[in-house]
Amino acid sequence: MIFRYAILFLTLAPLGFADYTLQDGKLVERETVATLSDQEHYSGMIDAFESLDWKRLIREAQIISRNFSSTPYARDVAYYLGVAYFHMGDYELANVEFTDYLTRQATPKFFDSAIQYKFEIAEGFRTGKKKHFLGLQALPKWTPAGSDAISIYDEVISAYPHHELAAYSLFGKAQILSKREDFRASIEAYQTLIRRFPKHPLSIESYIGIGEVYLSQAEAEYPDPDFLDLAELNLRKFKTSFPGEEKLEIAEGNFIRMQDYYASCFFDTAKFYERTKKWGAAKIYYQKILATYPNSEIATKSKARLENIQAKIDRIEAKRAK
Repeated sequence: MIFRYAILFLTLAPLGFADYTLQDGKLVERETVATLSDQEHYSGMIDAFESLDWKRLIREAQIISRNFSSTPYARDVAYYLGVAYFHMGDYELANVEFTDYLTRQATPKFFDSAIQYKFEIAEGFRTGKKKHFLGLQALPKWTPAGSDAISIYDEVISAYPHHELAAYSLFGKAQILSKREDFRASIEAYQTLIRRFPKHPLSIESYIGIGEVYLSQAEAEYPDPDFLDLAELNLRKFKTSFPGEEKLEIAEGNFIRMQDYYASCFFDTAKFYERTKKWGAAKIYYQKILATYPNSEIATKSKARLENIQAKIDRIEAKRAK
């Protein structure tokens, strides 16, 4: 068996695999072979951590993991690997290591820190950090990681349901879901944040976010009157929870935009009837805009067109009277 591995080693060496060696009858990376005691390698890992030498930390951690996995020194290796990969910008590998660390022990020593890192990884994925293509470390980081971010946010929320990190995780999750046009789930995340953290600054942003989601949903699907009613209810709750809040102006502006959108749909229908000279039908739609969306910008245009139609109807009736 050893002879077989030796032949394989000699075959691979000219092809660029000379960093491998035989250990216990197996072909292993030379860098992962222990040259010191478990305690000395652990001390080397901690020294690398304190000096921010991430490559050395990874090397020492892998030596401990491969050669001393049954010793107490291996207990926190995954945590330190996660930290190293995080600071080297490989969020995907960092998350794998932090998950491994948190699931292997009942009471991990660095639990709080690992959860904080996981949250930062989710934020990185949300704001554009990518995963390795096909999940292979050797390939470039091309793959979007929105789904991974949502899963990590859920882990953080489960670990600390009433901690501020949960508020930020719910908010980040809602934003990703909205961008993916999963409107109902996005609104649910925003509303959960508001229920758990009613006076948190992110609750203000959540009320605004819900209004924006309803507008996006109406534009993406169809102008269901229920969406407008729900948006108005959300705005009322916002005013009740945060009276005098400066950002109410943003929410009110979004609601007016939503009214304008709905009004514009009726306006287009009215113009169609107007072009086909069906004055009565056009008049009904313009009147509906004035009655239902009086504060919309379209209402001013509708009023002018309604007056123009009424003038035409009056002239037609006057001619008929002659």
